[in-house]
Amino acid sequence: MTCEASCSQCLNNEEVLGKVKEYINQTKWIVLSTVTQDKVPVSRTMASVVNDGLNLYFSTGKNTAKVGQIASNPNVTLLFQHEEQELSNFKNVAYTGRAERIESEKDLARAIELLSNRSPRFKARVEKGQLGETAIFKVEPVSIKYLDYSQGVGPQAVNEIIL
Repeated sequence: MTCEASCSQCLNNEEVLGKVKEYINQTKWIVLSTVTQDKVPVSRTMASVVNDGLNLYFSTGKNTAKVGQIASNPNVTLLFQHEEQELSNFKNVAYTGRAERIESEKDLARAIELLSNRSPRFKARVEKGQLGETAIFKVEPVSIKYLDYSQGVGPQAVNEIIL
């Protein structure tokens, strides 16, 4: 995101991004969407995700279908949504970006540290040396949509930031 710090749109974007990060940190389960080689969308629920600034990291099994789908088409969407919300205050975050499998030791160490800090289950797997069959991905966002029905319904409820 590039514009002058005094720009009201940038200030609004920074406020929205703060809400997005807070919402992500409070979300237990997410939905990851990918596309098959036949161009069919596929969504699945995941738990092992963490943000680092605007970037997201997630882990999955090396031999899962999503790994092959991301290799063929790295464009993904992650939906963050809390359960049992009242409609008048309903919120969610849709995060669209490019997923890249992390290969460098430095980047892997950072992602593993962040995921371990977020998830006791992931941390236990690390401590037991059980990451051999795990792939870790980084998602750099190109678009973030923050839906907040407390701001109204329809277009006034949606804040979209194109990065």
